[in-house]
Amino acid sequence: MDSIKSLFDRELIFIEDAQDQEEVFNRIGKILYEKEIVHADFIEGLIERECEHPTGLDLSPVADDISNVAIPHTEIEYCRSKNIVFVKLNKPIMFYNMIVPEQKIAVKYLFFIINNEKSNQTNVLSELMGFLTVPENIKHLETLKTNDDIYQFLTKQMIKN
Repeated sequence: MDSIKSLFDRELIFIEDAQDQEEVFNRIGKILYEKEIVHADFIEGLIERECEHPTGLDLSPVADDISNVAIPHTEIEYCRSKNIVFVKLNKPIMFYNMIVPEQKIAVKYLFFIINNEKSNQTNVLSELMGFLTVPENIKHLETLKTNDDIYQFLTKQMIKN
């Protein structure tokens, strides 16, 4: 896979108000199911995997003044396609840290990996990490107010990383 740019879709960029992880998982999962991107048990698989393997990523080692992200994903049997779903939260919600699983961190951006092919998961994660470890990328996301602006920025930046 040359770039993960092709995994982004304008219709899969969201700006959301959610009180907690379960609410955002249910809301996004329902939309993805209605669009036939995931199977009916996707939300359950997502919640179960998040409990076993947290996906919150503390970006404070990258820069002190940027928001944290999470990269929720499931096993391939819950997915019907390959996409990256981006969610910008209006207010951060708590996720457990993937590196220090007992620690909770406030997360503002979610990159859901939807992948029905096991072999591509590592490539997608690697490219996302390249994007996420550039502080200017995260700072710029904060300035974007529309789904289309976010889509344009993400697809442009993913080519560079």
